[in-house]
Parts: sequence; structure tokens; C-alpha cells
Amino acid sequence: MKNRKLFIQIVCVILALLMILGLLSSVISSMAYAASSTAIQAEIDDLNSQKSDIQSRMNEIQAEIDSLDYEQATVMAKKRILDEKNTLAQQELDVIQEQIDIIDRLVSNMQQDLEDAKAEEQEQLDRWQARVRAMEESSNLGYAEVLFDATSFSDFLTRLDLVNEVMEYDQDLEASYIEARENVEALEAEAEQLFAENEQNHIELEAKKAQLEADIEAAEQLIAEMQNDIDAQQELLAEERETQAEVEALIVQKEKELEEAKAAEEAARKAAEEAARKAAEEAARRAAAAAQSSGSGSSSSSSSSYSSTAISGSTGGSSSGSASSSSGTWMMWPTYTRTITSNYGYRTNPVTGVYTLHAGTDIGAAYGTAIWAAAGGTVIYAGWNGGYGNCVMINHGNGYTTLYGHMSSIAAYVGQSVSMGDTIGYVGSTGNSTGPHLHFEIRSSSTGSTTNPLAFSYY
Repeated sequence: MKNRKLFIQIVCVILALLMILGLLSSVISSMAYAASSTAIQAEIDDLNSQKSDIQSRMNEIQAEIDSLDYEQATVMAKKRILDEKNTLAQQELDVIQEQIDIIDRLVSNMQQDLEDAKAEEQEQLDRWQARVRAMEESSNLGYAEVLFDATSFSDFLTRLDLVNEVMEYDQDLEASYIEARENVEALEAEAEQLFAENEQNHIELEAKKAQLEADIEAAEQLIAEMQNDIDAQQELLAEERETQAEVEALIVQKEKELEEAKAAEEAARKAAEEAARKAAEEAARRAAAAAQSSGSGSSSSSSSSYSSTAISGSTGGSSSGSASSSSGTWMMWPTYTRTITSNYGYRTNPVTGVYTLHAGTDIGAAYGTAIWAAAGGTVIYAGWNGGYGNCVMINHGNGYTTLYGHMSSIAAYVGQSVSMGDTIGYVGSTGNSTGPHLHFEIRSSSTGSTTNPLAFSYY
């Protein structure tokens, strides 16, 4: 009896040792692959941190470019106004020049009139002087003497009429001379005033045009300087984009390595479980055979019962491992509307005007419309992404990554595990966009190449 109990105890110890060895092997293998996965995940996290820093620098550079673009547009608008003013000033100068030419012709005509008036004035002056000399030469004979020398009343009346005619003639001579002189003075004054006014207008307009040209030159210089600043910032942005592309390529590579490490970890775990299960079955079989050969019915019954329990536990572990499943190629449409405004394929970009590949499908929707995760997975990017604007990327672990661009705001964060249908952001028009819509892309997680989203099936 004691020998039977001792034998059963030895068999139990052997079975326990075999179970422990199997479990230790499984744990050691899992720990090794888990350590490898953890190291790769740490590298991915570090790369994502670098990518986030690069994106922050790109956002700052883009903000500086946007600010410079705005300032340059303002200066260019001012310069266009100055150009228009300068054009109008030149037209005004042309009009004034025409006026000067007209006035020159008018003055030329006035010069002839002035010469005629002066000649008339001289003629009247000569006549008046001749009359005065005649009066001086016959000073002993006045109007009274002429009248008193009349021999009869009829002669007196005749002489009176003659005196009146002479007096009227003298008055006409004087009036003609005064009129001629005043006409000359008026013509001279008018000519001087026209000359003075046009000369002053011409001087003022020339000064105004000179100031406008100086302002335009200063504006052009400022625009050129701002363009140099924009070009310098664009170069910095291009460098950061190259660095970002390199980091993204490394992330894709590391994610592939992580998937491979996890697959190796899962395979090692399953292999260890299978080895433990087979070892337990073999130990149980040998124990049962030894108990049976010893002729002890009770020990056989006990060993058989113990081995049955061990096999059941091992089988349960294996069954648990095989229960995981892939998400497949079925996805959920990422928003409630199915209005497609631009399909996947080559087209002329509505913003840049360049004929290039449109790597996704544009879905038209109103501002603020909820955007849903097309399938479950892990958020690997959430932030500003150049022409995509506010952008979220999700790795679904089945070889595909989805991208959602032009969001008005983001409702997810890097590292977050999301399920199909979770809200990850809202429709907007950020980045290179001409109106509110969702840009939806499907990429290969390993190569980064894009696929037409309409080639997939959706719920």
C-alpha cells in the first residue's frame, strides 16, 4: 500500500515538473518576443514623438508663411492702388499738357489780338496826339471865338453844329484810345493769369507723380523682400517635409517589424502551448501505463483523473489563442453622407492647378459633420498634416491604414484604440481645400501606397 502511494506521488511530481517546464518554456518565449515587441514599440513611440515635433515646426513655418502671404497680399493691394493713382496722375498730366498746348495756341492767337490791339491803341494815340497838337497850334482860336465870329444867327447855328461835331470827335478819339488801352491791359492780364495757373498746376502734378513713383518703388522693394522671406520659409518647410517623409517611412518600417514580432510572439506562444499539451499527454499516458502495470486499480484511477484535468487545462489555453480574428476588408462608411465630390485617380488639383494623383475619395458634407473610424485600430497620427490640414490616421492591423483629412477639429489622439464607428473628428475645410468635405484615403501599412477606397466593401 505504501509502495503504491509512493509510486502515485512520484508520478504526480513528474507530471507537475513536466507541466512547469512547459509553462516556463512558454513564458520565456513569450517574454523574449514581448521584449522585442516592446523595444520596437518604444522605437515607434520615439519616431512618433519626432514626427510630432517636426509637425509642430512645420505648423510654425506654415503660420509664418501664411502671415507673410497675408502681409504681401496687403502690400500688393496697396501697390495696385498706387499704380492706379499713378496712371490717373499720368492721364491728368496728359490732360494738362493738352491744356497747355491749347493755351499756347490761344496765347498765340491772343498775341496777334494783342498786337492788333496795341496797333489800334497806337493809331488812336497818334490821332489823339495829332488832334492835341492841332488844338495847341490854333490855341488862339477857341470854341467861343468861333461862335462869336458868326455874322448872322444862321451862321451862328452852323458854327454851333460844327463846334459840337468837333467836340464829339474829340471825345470819340479819347474814348477809342482809352478802350484800346484797356483792351490791351485786359489781354495781357488774362494771358499772364493763364500762364501762371497752368504753370502752378503742372508743378504740383509733377510733384504728386514723383511722390507716387517713389511710393510704388518702395512698395515693389518691400514686396520683393517679403517674397525672399517667403521663399526662405518655403525652403525650410520643404526640408521639414523631407525629414517628415523619412520619419514616416521609418514608422511604416517599424510598424511592419512590430507586426512581424507580434506574429512571431503569437506563433511561439502557440508552439509552447502545443509542446506543453503534448508533454502533458505523454506524461499522463506513461503514468497511466505505469499504474496499470503495477496492478493498482486505485492508483490507475487517480492518475487517469489527474491527467484528464491537465489535458483539459492545456486544451483550454490553445482554444483561447485560436479565438482571435482579423478585421478583414469590410469597413464602415466614414460619415453619414455618401455624396462623392471627387473620386480617386489623376486630376487637375483645384488649388494648385497641377495634374496629379488624387490619392483618396472626397465626400461632401456640411461643416461639423461627425467623421467615424471606418474600422477598429490604433490612431498613429492626429494633427496638422500639410495640405491635408487637420488629419487623423488609423492603423487597422490588417495591412491597411486609413487617413481622414481637412477636419475642422480632431476628436482622437495618437495611441488611442478606436472601434468601428467611433467619432474621430468633424468635417471642415482645413489645408488645401476649396470647401467643406472629408478626404478619405486607404493606404498599405507596409508600403504606404494608396488604394481606391471604392474597391472595398462597406456596411
